[in-house]
Amino acid sequence: MTALRILFPYTGDSVGGSHMSSLLLAAALRDARFEVVLGLHRTGGALEAHLRERGEDWIKLPDVSAPKLRAPWRQWWPRRAAQRRLAPVLETRQFDIVHSHDMRNHLIWSAATAQGRTRHVWHQRTPASGRHMTDWGRRADAFIAVSRFTCDSLPGPLRPHARVVYNPFVVEQQADPAQRAALRAEIGAPPDAAVIGFAANFSDRKRPELFVEIAARVAAEYSGTVRFPMFGALNEPQLSRVRARIAELGLEDRVLLIGPKRPFVPLLAGLSVLVAPARREALGRTLIEAGLAGVPVVATREGGNLEIVEDGRTGRLVPPDDTAGFAAAVLDTLANPQASDAQCRAAQARCRELFSLDSHLARIEEIYAGIVG
Repeated sequence: MTALRILFPYTGDSVGGSHMSSLLLAAALRDARFEVVLGLHRTGGALEAHLRERGEDWIKLPDVSAPKLRAPWRQWWPRRAAQRRLAPVLETRQFDIVHSHDMRNHLIWSAATAQGRTRHVWHQRTPASGRHMTDWGRRADAFIAVSRFTCDSLPGPLRPHARVVYNPFVVEQQADPAQRAALRAEIGAPPDAAVIGFAANFSDRKRPELFVEIAARVAAEYSGTVRFPMFGALNEPQLSRVRARIAELGLEDRVLLIGPKRPFVPLLAGLSVLVAPARREALGRTLIEAGLAGVPVVATREGGNLEIVEDGRTGRLVPPDDTAGFAAAVLDTLANPQASDAQCRAAQARCRELFSLDSHLARIEEIYAGIVG
């Protein structure tokens, strides 16, 4: 197993939770004496900058048009074009496995590896119920789903082919007075302020406008000073809508549009509460990071969140888009610090058990061994 050469291909124009999880896996595989190569189909984007910050090497891959998630026979030409463009990479580099992490690369490398010796691992990190998922997904030598929710979202015939392997996490930063003081200094909040955070790249599914509505309710009822920083890529058109709603509700001095921050965990560890109103989360990365860091969480009662948070024991779960319910859960968390501390301790124990790097690495090594014989 030590001689395996593995390619992790990426598009390269964004950085999200799936990138963090896969890069952590890449580092662990290298420590286990695998040879892992990162490849970018597009350069000059956020991921390239992130890799440079980390001191990571990568190779340039051809920028190939991805086949569409339609009947494979209708995608004959895009499949053939991807195969022709990428065959020289596989032949020159002699990769044993291509391990893809997003839909674009799933489809590209499904086509590119179809006729050769290189095996393909399809790592599905989001729910996917497309009509032709079965036709494409069963072509992979191994199909990984990051949660039971993700696996259950797949078409019925594809589910037996999928294996559930939770993402790995390593969080050393713990919530403490120093981290809380550091975060308040970072965002210009008073030392005694409660800080209720949102952490996600802006998109409709992440519900940034709903967070502003929650902030308005909490601010109206909380007796102390409170601030609401929003971390993550401030994408349009959601950014314009969020700004407009902040202005309408008179929250310009309380809701703070911070944008992406790296490293983020030290800031996360300083939050009073993390609020995650997103819908259909496969396996919310920040919920697990918050659990490991000892930060209270209030999240949507839906999707992969149910596999992370036990309502009332390790955090709080609220029905989707329930603004009043979210605000009430946040206020209750702030008002009952002893109960919140107990939930945080239980969350740490649960997250350490379910999402350890060692467990994840062992499962991936087992899958690799199974497909290379």
